[in-house]
Amino acid sequence: MQYQELLTEFTKKFKANRNQLNSKGIGIEMELPLVSQTGEAIKISVVEKMFEYLRTKGFHLKKTDSSNLITSAVKVNKKSAEKFTYHLDTVMTDVGYSTLEVILAPQDNLHLLQQSLSELMNLLVAYFDTQDCKILGYGIQPITPPSRKLLMPKERYLFIENFSPNRYIPKKEGVDAHLLTITASNQCHIDIEQNEMINAVNVLNALSGIHIILHANSPIWKGNIQAKYKAYREVFWQYCYPDRTKQMGIPPKFRDTNHYLKYLLSFKTMLIERKKLIQITNKSSYHSFMLNKSPAIGKTLEGDEVIIQPKTADLHYLNSFCYFNARLVPKLGTIESRMCCQQPPNASLAPTAMTLGILSNLEEAKKLMDAHPWEIWKQIRLGALQHTFKSKIEGKSILPLVSKVLEVAKEGLLKRNLGEEEFLKPLYLRLATQSSPADEAIRIFKKEGMDGFLNHYAFTTTAEVST
Repeated sequence: MQYQELLTEFTKKFKANRNQLNSKGIGIEMELPLVSQTGEAIKISVVEKMFEYLRTKGFHLKKTDSSNLITSAVKVNKKSAEKFTYHLDTVMTDVGYSTLEVILAPQDNLHLLQQSLSELMNLLVAYFDTQDCKILGYGIQPITPPSRKLLMPKERYLFIENFSPNRYIPKKEGVDAHLLTITASNQCHIDIEQNEMINAVNVLNALSGIHIILHANSPIWKGNIQAKYKAYREVFWQYCYPDRTKQMGIPPKFRDTNHYLKYLLSFKTMLIERKKLIQITNKSSYHSFMLNKSPAIGKTLEGDEVIIQPKTADLHYLNSFCYFNARLVPKLGTIESRMCCQQPPNASLAPTAMTLGILSNLEEAKKLMDAHPWEIWKQIRLGALQHTFKSKIEGKSILPLVSKVLEVAKEGLLKRNLGEEEFLKPLYLRLATQSSPADEAIRIFKKEGMDGFLNHYAFTTTAEVST
């Protein structure tokens, strides 16, 4: 395989340079902890019954690997089908079976996305109410600790024990990557044009610390306030894969598409997808796997050895091991914002609104990025994980910079002239009170205990979603 083939595969789905603000598809991926009335992770039987419930509501059930396990439910979103190639709303679980994952088909504005989200969440809450369970707008399981017991037994997740140590989780309970069985993020995908790709991914990675300040929401887990971080969910990646830190957080500032692609190819090998997933065993990097003329050797989950010939489409599976705060997604032609904890029910679309606003005002956002060295942005992110609004930038308060980023986002949404700036209201309130969702969670937990905390962060059928 030639490098040029990979570059063509990488870029072909990104839009041509149309510069139409209102033509962007906007989709979301929401991970949501599922808990009992007292806050423990639910049983897998409740999830199995959920899929049957969704089948009665017009969803099609899917099995994603060689097992007989139902792993997702999908339904055509008619509003999305009119405009976008991808038009399925999907309900599945994440790494942990007690973490619900809701993926919404793209819409061309936040109001339509809100409508889809409200309809689906009301459907799901109605089911979980019958099971005496709650769906939380929160970034982590609040009580149940991570372990192999919580793992959704998909082939991909069963492989993770091959790549993770035991510094935090004892061997008898799993590996450190099982921390991912309890985390819950709020992510979005937005169509991006070829002429914006590199600026966009650089800007979103640089500003990820500001996102974290505004959206941190995972300080309480294992039943109590954990003192060190307010966004533990984001920290867990380096615990899970300590020898793969170049794949996570804020990557280098990329010069161009070649720089970005070559950086991806430098990742240490993990898995590749064929009829079964295969762990690559004799190639040190994806570059040596995909561009070397000698065949690769791998093994299946059952330990069978196989010979693997690379394909250009392998690029997309490689990309799934890119854990940057923001990454390009060549399979969809989108940019994905990944750094935010799940949000309270009244602010589900706030991270997406902020991301969309920044991308719609990219030139001004880039000026903000260029005003500080790359290492400063990395320091801001690290400070944000611990201190949110009390973070510093070169010894001074972070608040003026947070305000500037919000104004850039608001101006971007105003340019779209669709009234989407209303979705930023929760973020302006957080800035005014200097209180992130994590700070609010700590306050409520101290005052009202776990019951008060759960009631505050639980979705209800009457709650307005994302306004």
